[in-house]
Amino acid sequence: MGRYIFSKNYSTALEQIEDFIFESTESLDQVSKFLDEHDRVLMFIGQNYKTPAIHPVTGDQSWIFGDGRYRMFFNAIESGNEITVHLTHIIDNRSANLDVYPENKIPTYDEEE
Repeated sequence: MGRYIFSKNYSTALEQIEDFIFESTESLDQVSKFLDEHDRVLMFIGQNYKTPAIHPVTGDQSWIFGDGRYRMFFNAIESGNEITVHLTHIIDNRSANLDVYPENKIPTYDEEE
């Protein structure tokens, strides 16, 4: 198991996801379900930090969860027998996430008059 450091960016995005889940479902159970899955993924990453590939450009790692809906970005640092996981960002793939995927575009169409 590793040690986890949540960046301000990560914490803010996590709160936004929690708020969206609650606002769209009006269910604390759904928020709890998401947080339980989030915790399981953290444990997995802490034990399997070498599994996600390191991105060749950004140097970070990422892992999807929640049936592919969410992606967490992190850097895992090994120091002796201890692993520190720096959580840098989390996204909901239902959003455009232009800060992560700047080439994303919203499909549109033209109506014929």
